[in-house]
Amino acid sequence: MGGYKDDPTHGPSSIHPSSNPRLGTLPLNPQQVASSGDAVAYATAKLAGERLAVTLAKLYAKTTAFVALRIGWCQPGENLPCTLSAAGSPPEFLTGKGEEVPEPSQDDAKDELWFKRMWLSNRDFLSYFDAAIDLSVPTTVEIKENVNVHRNVRKGFVLVNAMSRNSDAKWNLEETEKWLGVVSKDDSLA
Repeated sequence: MGGYKDDPTHGPSSIHPSSNPRLGTLPLNPQQVASSGDAVAYATAKLAGERLAVTLAKLYAKTTAFVALRIGWCQPGENLPCTLSAAGSPPEFLTGKGEEVPEPSQDDAKDELWFKRMWLSNRDFLSYFDAAIDLSVPTTVEIKENVNVHRNVRKGFVLVNAMSRNSDAKWNLEETEKWLGVVSKDDSLA
């Protein structure tokens, strides 16, 4: 869903689980692009996993159901908002040696804000997963003709956004709250 990052037509709470996928978060700073890896390939693999779950649910919904969480940005370890960067990772993971990262550019500041707004705290992460494990996924949802292919609820399958309650985030959490009964607590910008 990273393709929504620099789209000014999508403001706070505008990206729903049913929104059409836009693959790959591309940093604005060319130096970050060179070091961040292929975000489009990464996103494509995640989308393929969602599509596989939809297909398997259609075939086996009576015995196996799927809850897909579109996870925001998590870092290894403590996962603190203060260690988020334009690359989305703590400094020690960027340099490999705990070296200082150069001062951010104006473009880096915009990218850093994107990561902070899609951050998922460890506490909220655990709350979402605990609720997903216990979710009673519908097994008889009717699929109507000419309905958006990216619908987030289908027979044996539920897809929700999983981010913390970050100020001005583009991610809409209404479906998440409805299906999982969880209201995220943390805000990376608080």
